[in-house]
Amino acid sequence: MKKANAILLLLMLSFSAMAFSCTNNGKPKTTIKTTQDSLKQYVGEYVYEKEDYTIRIYTKENDTKLYLSVPAQSPFELVANGEHQFSFKISEDYKVEFKNLENGVFKEIFVTQPDVTFTAFRNENRDDLTSIDKKLIAKNFSGVVLVAKNDSILFNKAYGIKNSEENGLNDINTVFDICSITKQFTAAAILKLSMQDKISVTDNLSKYFDAVPNDKKDITIYQLLTHSSGLKVGIGGDYDAITEEKFLKKVFRSKLISPVGKDFNYSNMGYSLLALIIEKASGMEYETFLNEAIFKPSKMYHTGYVIPQWKNNEVANGFLNGTEAKKPNEENWSKKGPYLNLKGNGGILTRASDLLLWSQAIRDNTVLDEQTTSTYLYPHFEFNGMYTHYGYGWGIENNSSENKLVLHGGASDLFASDLWIYPKKGITIVVLSNTMDEYVYSIASRISNFLLAK
Repeated sequence: MKKANAILLLLMLSFSAMAFSCTNNGKPKTTIKTTQDSLKQYVGEYVYEKEDYTIRIYTKENDTKLYLSVPAQSPFELVANGEHQFSFKISEDYKVEFKNLENGVFKEIFVTQPDVTFTAFRNENRDDLTSIDKKLIAKNFSGVVLVAKNDSILFNKAYGIKNSEENGLNDINTVFDICSITKQFTAAAILKLSMQDKISVTDNLSKYFDAVPNDKKDITIYQLLTHSSGLKVGIGGDYDAITEEKFLKKVFRSKLISPVGKDFNYSNMGYSLLALIIEKASGMEYETFLNEAIFKPSKMYHTGYVIPQWKNNEVANGFLNGTEAKKPNEENWSKKGPYLNLKGNGGILTRASDLLLWSQAIRDNTVLDEQTTSTYLYPHFEFNGMYTHYGYGWGIENNSSENKLVLHGGASDLFASDLWIYPKKGITIVVLSNTMDEYVYSIASRISNFLLAK
């Protein structure tokens, strides 16, 4: 287990919210009238310097609620209980007080948690690529960071080691497991097939699979894409060997965790079902179709499961608490790549420069035409989670502004990845790491802060 610190205590709330009481021990709650304008003084990003961690305070469009979020976690709603003082809605033992008002905004926040207090300061965009580089070196970051504006690379640097082999340092061409960023390729493949009139997102499961039970027969491709199918996360380990027949039997026997189409529930097995639908509609293996329809046209020759001819020392090993693990493609895969608990929802191997090529392919409509790309990056499903909206394999933020952001992260015990694209600004930020550390998910945010401020 990783060491506990103040920010990690915040993170733990997302897993144990039901254990906290939302009562006030019989005391009347303080009611403070808030408006969109009155909340602006709090909104911003605050940096907890000790852990180099960013805390985001924000409100949604036309909303009078305030939220706090930390990287890679669902947000927490804040409830006013005093002058410039708020508590977490899920627990009054966790509080935030805003201090040092200057020029209409607060410069710092004081966070109180059981047994821990700390202060975070408003990010004044003092970061630049040089300062972030120094901080990554100081934190012993292991991975690759790439930043580009349109076709120009602004920053591209490797850090740390990929394995203990000779010449085992990471370089800018190191290949990483990007975990759930895989989902955007599955979604793009679905839309490519829809362009070919082989699939419609309104198709339901019973069109592609036999013996679908009544509670799941009307689940649509759209609902699989947007994690609104009601299916749970998964049914087994990533590297468990499982046949298609056994996989489908387990999926169809599983209980829905919400009514179909009602709620957002992140589902890896939903995207594995999409991989099977791609195979049935295209007549090809999942990876073969992605390679032919997406990777080759985008010139992504170092992306895939088993089709690329990986060099012996090209793929990074993951590290857990300093211990080196196997390369992802040395795990229990079949000859065609991972089994269905991972296929389609994770496990794609790639390098940072290929993800830049993918960003450019999206911008240039290389794979999907303009209308389909708009559908691909549209905020289809709103939810109070890690992103304000979910598209097709993407989180979507600020859709109606010039700072529209499409993004997705990926994580396992061994790898962490983040891909941020500002399509209207032409900005692409890629962060790939072969260690799973929470601060990895603050890197893209810190880079984007000063790029957007220019």
